[in-house]
Amino acid sequence: MKMDFKNSDKTLLCINIAVWVICVVLFFSPAIFGGKVLAPLDCLECVFRPFATHPIEQVYNQYNVDGASQYLPYSWAMQQSWKEDGYMGWNPYTHNGTSLPENTMLSPGDWHHWLFAFLPFWTAWDTGIILQFFLAGLGMIILLRSRNVPFLYTLLGAVSFSFYSQFIMWMYDRWLGAMIWAPWIVWALLRGREKRRVIDVPSVIFISLGFRGGHLQSCTFIFLLVLCVFLADWWRRENRWSWKIFVNSAWPYFISGVLAVLLSLDVFVDTLPRMEGCKSLSFIWSIGHLPSLITSIIPTVLGVPQTISLFRVMDADLFDIKFGGGIVFILAILGLFNSRAPLTAKFCFVISLVASFSPLASFLYSRSTTVMALGMAWLAAWQLYDLSLHSQRPIWRKITWWGVWILLVWFLGSVVVQLFHEPLLAKLQGLMDHNIMTAQQEGRRSWYYMRVEKLLAQLMIWDWRNMDFIVLIGTGLWACSHLNVSSRQPWVWAGLVALCTFGEQLVFSSSWLAYADKPATVYLYPEPEWLPELRQNVKDGSVEIVNPHGDLDFLCTNHLSTYGIRLAGGYETVQPKWLKPLGQGYDPEDYAKAGVSHLLYDAQARIPILKGWRLVQKTSGFYLLANTEYRGRYFIQSGADDVFRSVNLDWRTCNKMHFTVPAGTRKLIVLESYSRGWSARMKGGGKIPVERTERNGLQIPVPDTGRETGILLQYHTPYRAWYYGIMGGTAIFLILTILYQRWKRYRQEC
Repeated sequence: MKMDFKNSDKTLLCINIAVWVICVVLFFSPAIFGGKVLAPLDCLECVFRPFATHPIEQVYNQYNVDGASQYLPYSWAMQQSWKEDGYMGWNPYTHNGTSLPENTMLSPGDWHHWLFAFLPFWTAWDTGIILQFFLAGLGMIILLRSRNVPFLYTLLGAVSFSFYSQFIMWMYDRWLGAMIWAPWIVWALLRGREKRRVIDVPSVIFISLGFRGGHLQSCTFIFLLVLCVFLADWWRRENRWSWKIFVNSAWPYFISGVLAVLLSLDVFVDTLPRMEGCKSLSFIWSIGHLPSLITSIIPTVLGVPQTISLFRVMDADLFDIKFGGGIVFILAILGLFNSRAPLTAKFCFVISLVASFSPLASFLYSRSTTVMALGMAWLAAWQLYDLSLHSQRPIWRKITWWGVWILLVWFLGSVVVQLFHEPLLAKLQGLMDHNIMTAQQEGRRSWYYMRVEKLLAQLMIWDWRNMDFIVLIGTGLWACSHLNVSSRQPWVWAGLVALCTFGEQLVFSSSWLAYADKPATVYLYPEPEWLPELRQNVKDGSVEIVNPHGDLDFLCTNHLSTYGIRLAGGYETVQPKWLKPLGQGYDPEDYAKAGVSHLLYDAQARIPILKGWRLVQKTSGFYLLANTEYRGRYFIQSGADDVFRSVNLDWRTCNKMHFTVPAGTRKLIVLESYSRGWSARMKGGGKIPVERTERNGLQIPVPDTGRETGILLQYHTPYRAWYYGIMGGTAIFLILTILYQRWKRYRQEC
C-alpha cells in the first residue's frame, strides 16, 4: 500500500522505524537476549495449589494470574491442534471437549496464532507479544508522519501508545491484538476521506484486522475509535446539523465497518455466544473514580502490584491505571486547549476518557481507554512539535510552581507517615484482618501484612520508583520548555522528551512484567512429582475437580489439561455446554454415564467418604477418588438389545477419532461433548450423521455392512461453509474495487 510519503522523507522514515525497533528490543531485552520467556510462571510456583513449591510471599505480581491459569493453557491447546491436524479446532482436555475458535477470550482470529503452527511454543508466544507492540508503534509512526509530524516527535507518540499501561497490564491476555491496529485504522480512514472514497479498501482491511485481533469486548473499542474519527470529520463540515450532511459523512465509515464485519464473519459467528456478567452501575459510582486520574501522571501513587492497592477505596483496582507517560498526559492536556491541534485526536482523547468514568465502564472496563491512549499520544506528539514553532509560553512557569507545591505537600505527607509509621501500619493491618473472611485467605495473613508494609514504604516520595518518575517528568518538562521557535537544535530537546517518556514506561513496566526461565519440559509447565501417578490413574477418563472452599487458586481449573489429562469442567469467560447433568451428590453411575472417571478433591478438606468412589491417590494437596462404575468413554450397541459394550479407540488427535467397530454394530457412543462441528465418515467415504445424546455426548448410528467398519470422527467449526463463502465473496469484491479504482485513476491521468 502506498503510504503517501515523498521520496525525501523515506530516509527519515526508515531511521524513525530503526529507532523504534531499538526501543522495542531494549524494552523486551530479557526475552530477546536473556533467555527468558514473557510468562508469569512464578504464579504457578507460588500461588496455584498443589503446584506451588514456594511460599506465596515470593510471587512478584499476582495480578498476572490469568496469564498463567487461562491464556497460556488456551494457547497451548491451540498449538497441539495445529501440530496434530494443521488447524485450530477442538480442545479435548477441558469441558470433556470444547471448541477452541468458540473461546472468545482466545481472540481466535488474530494473526499471532499462525506463529504456533511453525514455531516452538515459547518462541511463538514471545514473538507474538513483541511483534504486537512493534506494530502498534509502527502504526503511530505512519499515522503521525502522514499528519506532517516530524521524526523524533513521532517517536514520542509511538512510545506512549505502544507501551500504554492497559497494554502492559493485560499483555498476557492477548486482546491487544485488536487495538494495535488503531493507528493504522485512523491513518487509513483519514487517507480515504482525503481521497473522497466511499469504499476505501485499506480502511476495510485494518478495521477487519482490529475485529479479528481481539475478543468481542475489544470489538466495541474498534467501533468507538471509528465513531470518534467519524464525529471529528462530521464536526468540521459546514451545515453539520443537516441530516443530508450527517448521512453523507457517515456513509463511508458505515460501508467500511460493514465490509470489515463480513471479512471477520468467522470470528463473530464462532464467538458470539451470549455475554454474561454485564451490569450497569450508577453515575455516582463512575465519577467516584476521578481521583484515579492522578495515576496518569505518576502511576505509583495508589500502589503497585507488590503492595495493597489504594484503588480499593474507590471500589476499583490497579487495572484502572491510565498511564501513557506523565509528560505525555500534560502535553495532551495542553493540546486540548490548542485550537490548532488535530480535532480527531481531541475526540479520541475526550470521548474515550469520559466513557471510562461513565456507567459504560462497568462492561467496557478501563481497557477501552486504549482509544484515549491513541488520542493522547497523538496530541502529545503534535503539541511537542507545535512548541517548536512558536515563542516561549508562560505556561511552563505555572506548571513549575504547581509541581513544586505538589512535591512539597507530598514530602510533608511522607514525613508525617514516617513519624506515625507504627500506628498507621497497625491500623492498616487491622483493616486487613477485618476483611479476611475465608480460611484460604487466613493462611495468607503474613502475605497481606507484608504487602501493607510495602505500601507504606512505596507511598513515600523518596521511594525509588517515585523519585525516578519525578526526575524523568521534571527533565522532560524542562526539555519541553526549551522547545520554541528560537531553539537552535529542537531535535535534541524533542529526543530528550521521548527518551524521558521511554524511561517512564520502563519504570512503570518494571513492577508489572514477569519474566521466567524457559521450562525444560515437553509440557507447558514443569511436571510435579505426583503427576505421573495421577495420569496413570486417570488414563482416558475425565476428572471432576471438587473445591469445597471455593479456592480459585486450587488447580486453577485449566492447569491439568496442559498435561494431557481430561477435565470434566474448566474455565471460560462464556461457559460452553458440556456433559450434564452432574448432581452434587456425586452419584457414581450418573457420573460414569457422563464420562467422569475420577474426583479430585481439595486436601484442605477431610477425606470424603462417598458411595461408589474409591481413594486411589493421596498427596498433601489433593485426594483422587476413582469411580467404581466407570467403564470407559467409547461404547457400541449391537443387535436388538440395549446393552452397551466398551470399544477401543484406534487412534486420535485433537480433532479426529478413528474406531473399528465389529459387524452388527448399531450405534457408536463417544462420551465427548457434542458440537454441530462434528462429522463422521465410514471407511470408503460414506457420511454418517452425528447425533446428540441426552447427556450432550456423541451418538453415531452405524449402517449394517455385514463386516468390520472403520469410522472417522472429525471436528471442524460449524457454519464455516457459508461464512467462508461470504468472506471469500467480500474479498473478491474488494479486489475488484481496487482494480476499478486503479483503472479510474489511470484514465484520469491519461
